[in-house]
Amino acid sequence: MRRFWLLFSVLLAAAWTPAGAKVRLPAVVGDNMVLQQATDVKVWGWAAPGSEVRVAPSWGAAVRTEADAEGRWCTTLRTPAASFEKRTIRIGDGDGEPVVLRNVLIGEVWLCSGQSNMEIPVQGGRDCPIEHSLEIIAESAQYPDVRLFSVKIDGGLTPREDVTGAWCEASPATVKTFSAVGYLFGRNLRRALGVPVGIINSSCGGTWIEAWFPAELQKHFGDFDPASLPTREGQSGMTTVEILYNGMIYPLHNFAIKGFCWYQGCTNVGRSTYYAEKMVAMIDHWRDLWGGDRKPFYYVEIAPVENGEQNVDCALVREQQARVMEMTDNVGMVSTNDLVYDYERWNVHPSQKEPIAQRLAYWALSRDYGYGDAIKTIGPRYKSMEVLEGGVVRLSFDGSDCGFLVKGEIEGFELAGADGKFHPARAERRRPDPTVLYVSTYAVGEPKYVRYNFKNCSIGHLWDAFGQPVIPFRTDDFDE
Repeated sequence: MRRFWLLFSVLLAAAWTPAGAKVRLPAVVGDNMVLQQATDVKVWGWAAPGSEVRVAPSWGAAVRTEADAEGRWCTTLRTPAASFEKRTIRIGDGDGEPVVLRNVLIGEVWLCSGQSNMEIPVQGGRDCPIEHSLEIIAESAQYPDVRLFSVKIDGGLTPREDVTGAWCEASPATVKTFSAVGYLFGRNLRRALGVPVGIINSSCGGTWIEAWFPAELQKHFGDFDPASLPTREGQSGMTTVEILYNGMIYPLHNFAIKGFCWYQGCTNVGRSTYYAEKMVAMIDHWRDLWGGDRKPFYYVEIAPVENGEQNVDCALVREQQARVMEMTDNVGMVSTNDLVYDYERWNVHPSQKEPIAQRLAYWALSRDYGYGDAIKTIGPRYKSMEVLEGGVVRLSFDGSDCGFLVKGEIEGFELAGADGKFHPARAERRRPDPTVLYVSTYAVGEPKYVRYNFKNCSIGHLWDAFGQPVIPFRTDDFDE
């Protein structure tokens, strides 16, 4: 028995005190991590109360700080420009061996969050395959300088101080189980920029947007339900206000990042009235949490899906998502209405994740990495309509300067008169102006309203000249 307790004590000490040191670090500060380049990054943790903590990076001078009365400490390091040189950081309080962080790279860091379409790994899920998954997994060995950190799903009644997870190099074994959108976004940045990239995946399937930011910011919305507040530890976080924010977002806020990627919305179908306002509130709070900068926030529109209901609830969420681009700055939406195969119309997890990650990367490259207008970030958006003689509607768009890419018939348009009853309509281009569309139907003699792909499941077959899909829209405001 005595030997058992001795062994137990040794194991317990090893779990809490790496290499005999008293300094302890959060999970996200560890071996294999990527630190955001050319900026001030925080390094933090716990030590004996009042002790002096020394943090010595291999690229510069050491800094010192003091642990407070509860043992918490935090200091700042200035990082150099990105490179593939493997760095170390030594952290100690003078009592015992220091903690040594190894294989650290300097590059670009992004936080990816949302629900199942962000969470689903490269290997896919049950009856939810990821297109080209074997190729993605096999080629991942070429990108060990893409580093991955997956936050274990957890919640809390109050903001937590730490998460469960560990940084790892991209490899067939690690990429297989990592967020497909997250990894592919990071891989695309790595290819384009030629620098190390770190991706933090903090996502959870089936979650409301309300689970991802504080309840205090939600109480003024008209659909706020006090019953959705967390009441006990261990409560499910999917539809509980703020609980995943407490457990999976707040604990990361000291870790310097370049920006955010977000893919969520399916669970808010049917209750989307305030979705845009909630999303802006979440974005603003996350930005404040990370230091007040207007960090880029790029997000994915929910894809077409048959949900068995004769309504437009999914379209209403997409409409709300598109509104966010008009409500706050430095955001960008990826449209997905063209990324669903006919045979997977029922699947809320469509298989084409590579184009989504590419389009997210286009936003970042254009807005944040100097590519500017050389890269088209979003497809044509409705601007105005004009009713011509014979009941033909002339539609103008922002972003259609180079015309449209059409493969076969242009589908998805509908027209309605003053009665608000919509009918399928034919759309066409006419010379000499290829940047506008003409829409008509014999069923509507005097059109007043037009819709494009404004249904739960209407797959887009209309793009601009660069392959970016036309954004779904409606000109009416009927409640449905």
